[in-house]
Formats: sequence, structure tokens, C-alpha cells
Amino acid sequence: MMQEKAMVSDALNTLNSGLKTYTDMISQTENQNLRSTLQQMRNEAETSQYELYTIAKNKNYYQPSGQASQNEINTLKSVFSGSSGWSGSAGMGASAAGSENMGLSKGTGAGMSGGSGSSGMSSSSGGLQ
Repeated sequence: MMQEKAMVSDALNTLNSGLKTYTDMISQTENQNLRSTLQQMRNEAETSQYELYTIAKNKNYYQPSGQASQNEINTLKSVFSGSSGWSGSAGMGASAAGSENMGLSKGTGAGMSGGSGSSGMSSSSGGLQ
């Protein structure tokens, strides 16, 4: 059972890493056909991630954190909709710090972060064409 739990955790970490990579690639892609393809691939990966997360939760491999209170939700909304909005590093830094201070997870819902899994995807530092 422990071996299965570790494999599920590794798979979730790999999927989460891949989702982040897709997001980075999509935001840097100018070609609409490539962008649409990457978005479709990301959506399929999100579906797989959620299915695996559900399995892990049902097998008690993962215990989700408690529900956020309305006050916590409102605080996050105000952080994300601040004067700088979603743009700029100050807005993103504040949002990450805000969610950590409230004990909320920053992951994609799987409750797993970090890990050494590789998605097998790479992108250049410049925009994708």
C-alpha cells in the first residue's frame, strides 16, 4: 500500500508540474493553432490530475485541507483584485503570501507540491511561435 501511495504522489507531482509548464507555454505562444492545441492538452491533463486526485482522496492517501471561510475567500479576492490586478510581480507575490498566511494550499487541488517529477516538456526563454 505504501508503494502505491508513493506512486500516486509521484504521478500527481508530475501532472502538477506539467500543468504549470502548459500554462507557461500557453502564455508565451503567439500562434493560435499551437495555443489552442496546448490549451486542449492542458485541459486533458487537468482532467487526469483531478481523476487521480479523487482516487488518492478516496483511498485516504490525501486529506484535503479544511474549507476556506468566507472571510478568507474575501481576503484573497481583494488581494487578487488589488490596484495592480493580476499583472506585475508585486500582485503575484502578495497573493502567494496571502494564501500561505491563511493556511491555504497553493497547489492545483491535489495538495501535493514540489517533487522531482518531470513532465517531459520544455520551453525556451523566448516566446513560442
